[in-house]
Order: sequence, then C-alpha cells, then structure tokens
Amino acid sequence: MNPATEMREALVDAVDSAKGQVAFASAMSTSERPVSQQIVSYWLKRGFLPAELVVRAELITGVSRFRLRPDVFCIPKDLESIQAA
Repeated sequence: MNPATEMREALVDAVDSAKGQVAFASAMSTSERPVSQQIVSYWLKRGFLPAELVVRAELITGVSRFRLRPDVFCIPKDLESIQAA
C-alpha cells in the first residue's frame, strides 16, 4: 500500500473514531482555529490532515500520528533499529 492510501485510510479511521465528520470537526476545533464539517470533507477528499493538527487528532481519536502523516512524523531509516530495541 502506498503512503497516500495509508494516510487516507488513517484519516477515515480518525473520523470514524470520532463518530463522523461533524463530531470530528467539533472535536478538532479550537477558538483559534474553528473546523467545519466541510473542511473535514475536503481533507478526506484530499487524503490527508494538515500536519499542524495531527497531534490533536491523535490525542482525540487514538489514531497514531505515524499513520496520519508518515511523511511528517517518520522515524529515519538509520534509527529504526534503535526504536525496535
């Protein structure tokens, strides 16, 4: 599976975990950055969540940041053996 498909599936899992787009939007909203159902729909169509919201989504839904945005939150290949230990 390619990274784009994995990110899309992780975002779908996060939205499902929140019980839908409206609930996800509500949970992701802050006073500084309101999130609407329409923007959640756009993220799903685009296939990924903005990087600055990934940690918030992880804490709210339990879907790992490494699944949501592996292009941003990745472990460098040369350090993978250290993490596995």
